[in-house]
Amino acid sequence: MRSDPEFLKIIISIHAVSGVIALLVAPLAMLVAKGGDAHRLWGRTFFYAMAVVATTAILAGILRPNTLMALVAVFSFHMIASGYRALYLKKLHQGQRPNGVDIFLMGTAGIVNAGLFLWGLSHVLMGDRAAGPIIFLVFGTIGLSFVWRDFQRFHQRTHDKREWLYAHMSGFMGGYIATVSAFSAVNLEMIQPVWLRWLWPTVLGVPLIVGWIRYYRKRFAGGRRTRDLFQVRIR
Repeated sequence: MRSDPEFLKIIISIHAVSGVIALLVAPLAMLVAKGGDAHRLWGRTFFYAMAVVATTAILAGILRPNTLMALVAVFSFHMIASGYRALYLKKLHQGQRPNGVDIFLMGTAGIVNAGLFLWGLSHVLMGDRAAGPIIFLVFGTIGLSFVWRDFQRFHQRTHDKREWLYAHMSGFMGGYIATVSAFSAVNLEMIQPVWLRWLWPTVLGVPLIVGWIRYYRKRFAGGRRTRDLFQVRIR
């Protein structure tokens, strides 16, 4: 078997180290006081670690090649990037408009996730029950739902003034689920079939995100203010 060239080994090593950092620091950001200095530190560390993970995954996916690796990298980074950008879009309810970065992220993710969805759907409809089509179909569906959410946030006429908070929470949590999925796919070979190895974090994580956001919606509906629960800095 032909071994990978040295520069590809370096890229994969950087990818692995960055992935481990992301896996470790994300729970720290979730556990500390939301909006505080520690939360911001671990959140930024997670974001930049995932930026490196996505970049190296795309490079390795092109060079090896591994289409699934590259496309899932774009899928996961869009969720994290949109969650991060939500912190800069806290005034959409006051007429703030997204900038070019936000439109580029949404457009790129729309193309990639549509490709994932259509490729997976077409193969499943043709009777292909292999892991690849199922993974593509599920991730494409989730990715398109995030793109649609961003599109609505950017273009709807009325806004929930706390939608930036829900977008931030769901984006970072969704990205972390994708990170755990990639870790599971590579390291937890005892989980079978292969599609379950990829998708069990989604099965467990999505209800947690929905429940977490619903919990805060109820607290706000009960009269609590954002500043009562988080250390918020409006940019």
